[in-house]
Amino acid sequence: MKYRWSRIAGIVISFVLPLTNLISAAIVVITARRNGGQTAALDVAVSVALLTGLVALSGSGAAGAGALTASLGAALWGGALLSGILLGRYQSVDLAVQALVVLALLGVLVGGVAIPDARAHWQPVLEALIQAAGLPQVSGLPAGWLGTVATLMHGIIGASLLSTLVLAVMLGLWLDRDHNGGEWRRQFLELRLGLVLSLAAGVATVLTFAGFVSVGGGALLVLGTGFATQGLAIVHWTADQRRWPRIWPLVLYGPLLLGAPPAGLVLLVLAIAGLVDNAFTLRRRPANVV
Repeated sequence: MKYRWSRIAGIVISFVLPLTNLISAAIVVITARRNGGQTAALDVAVSVALLTGLVALSGSGAAGAGALTASLGAALWGGALLSGILLGRYQSVDLAVQALVVLALLGVLVGGVAIPDARAHWQPVLEALIQAAGLPQVSGLPAGWLGTVATLMHGIIGASLLSTLVLAVMLGLWLDRDHNGGEWRRQFLELRLGLVLSLAAGVATVLTFAGFVSVGGGALLVLGTGFATQGLAIVHWTADQRRWPRIWPLVLYGPLLLGAPPAGLVLLVLAIAGLVDNAFTLRRRPANVV
């Protein structure tokens, strides 16, 4: 953290390597929180330039995949920069997560305006990515599956970035705990997205049923990810209050590793719990629970 080029190398390399982009965003969060937005913004600008150059030099992959990679890097680091600045200035985990959810929602809306027909734009890109990755041919997929994914692609990208950024915020706070104490943990356990985002979920539902699936469904994916985070906070708060055995996280996170259907069900339950908690406080001391 003391040397800019070391930070930039860590940001870019951990983004390029598999399964480490979480660390990449966490470095930006720590830098922005500890050293200020100007320093972190320069790190991000140089990192984007280096990533763009690396993608151009590689010269491989499906058409449009290189530009998509550079854009995802810029979006990930931009969100980490924003959350780090807010954490440093306001010391509020709630505000940082709320800002990330709103930013992801704006991304879905901008994507819907820039690319009105998401299915027509994304389906060829997805087919090219599947072929480049050597996965089973598109003809072997369930009928209509790829078209549905393409229609919701703006929301899928937004929800994926949001989940990575929220985890990066928590990882960054944990790694930098010597500079912030344990207050961040208590703030996560009491995380609340607020009623405004609950209303936004209602609007997104109406838009989806009205036929605006790309924007409405995409927004629901983003908001569902945010409320699932609040649902996780509820479970961790309950475990903390009731002193559950340390092995309990296996029961919660185990299904997430078993595949899409169990993971989807768990995330749906968590999102519903988070949404309900916005209206009716679920986190009460044991003595106050009926």
